[in-house]
Amino acid sequence: MTTVVPSGLARKIRKTLETRTETVEFLASLATLSDFYGDNTAAERRHLRSTIESHALSINQQFLQSVDGVIATLDAVDAHLEQLADCCREVSGALAASKAKSADMLSENRRLSQSLETSEGRSALVQQFLQQYQLSHDEVYALNEEEVDEGFFEALERVRVIHRNCRELLRGQHQRAGLELMDAMALHQEAAYERLCRWVKSECRGLGEQEEPDIAPLLHRAAQALRARPVLFRFCAEEVAAARHGALFQRFIAALTRGGPGGTPRPIEMHAHDSRRYVGDMLAWVHQSLAGEREVLVQLFGDDSSSAPGEGAMSSASAAEMPSIAELLDRIFESICKPLKVRIEQVLAGAPPLLLCFRLAQLLAFYGDTIAQLAGPRSAVAQALAQAQEAAARSFREQLAARAK
Repeated sequence: MTTVVPSGLARKIRKTLETRTETVEFLASLATLSDFYGDNTAAERRHLRSTIESHALSINQQFLQSVDGVIATLDAVDAHLEQLADCCREVSGALAASKAKSADMLSENRRLSQSLETSEGRSALVQQFLQQYQLSHDEVYALNEEEVDEGFFEALERVRVIHRNCRELLRGQHQRAGLELMDAMALHQEAAYERLCRWVKSECRGLGEQEEPDIAPLLHRAAQALRARPVLFRFCAEEVAAARHGALFQRFIAALTRGGPGGTPRPIEMHAHDSRRYVGDMLAWVHQSLAGEREVLVQLFGDDSSSAPGEGAMSSASAAEMPSIAELLDRIFESICKPLKVRIEQVLAGAPPLLLCFRLAQLLAFYGDTIAQLAGPRSAVAQALAQAQEAAARSFREQLAARAK
């Protein structure tokens, strides 16, 4: 006999049979259920659905309680954010007000910055102008200081450079400024050269005391600088020539009568009995002294082709005012011309033999040409030797003519 199963029960049975109990989800559900499910009784199984729903309700209530705390926290954060927003609005308003108030100050600051840049540019131009056209306090002090040193020559060179720069101003639109600066520099130059001339003259006064003086480089530089002022240079050169003039005369007389230091070499006049040696020794002493004096003058003043440092070629008029080395030598050796000529004439007055007259004439001619190359053919010493040579030659011709008769 076949039993008929109600359709609803059949569906449940079928659904239960179709349920897959080996899936992970199903096993996880059973594990969760075992946590809160009690004894497996008929009553518990009847109330299984309500137990699960109660447990789900409990979970939802716990979630709601947790959410309430989160919501309260979010509300607090939202309140703080509102406060921050209010503070930001206040700060923004304050900044806007401050910006509005400081707009004039910023504008003034920009204007002052531009004025500062302009002033700094003008200050740089002024400093550059002063550097090119003005002397510093140290340079002015060096020019006016009593002692002449390297600083003096550096300041003097600086004056010359400024004077040259002023010429550039005269070519442009600043002629008045150029003239005023040139006048100021000219005053400094003239005062400096006058001081330099006085210093050189004072230093040169002691040169006559030494036969071979040691010329200091500073004195040589000072003498070279004076070439820019030919008149002052001549004053100093004549001062040196005068000092050497008297000293040379004293040395010549000492060489004739006393000889050298300690008696070596012996006095020249000790050989007065030997006329040829006597005259030759005097001429040799003159030639040696002439070479030594020329070396001293060249060391002090330079040769005739020298010019002032930083200066161009001198004009013909300025060059004519400059004493040459030959002129200075002539001035120095002028002192010994008379005693030398007198002694040679005394030898010739003693009626030396014919051969000796010839030898003396040749000796005087040789030294006359040599000395004329150093001191010049028109110098007093060269003229004196030329006259002595003519006298010796005349004596030779007279004796030769007398013998011919």
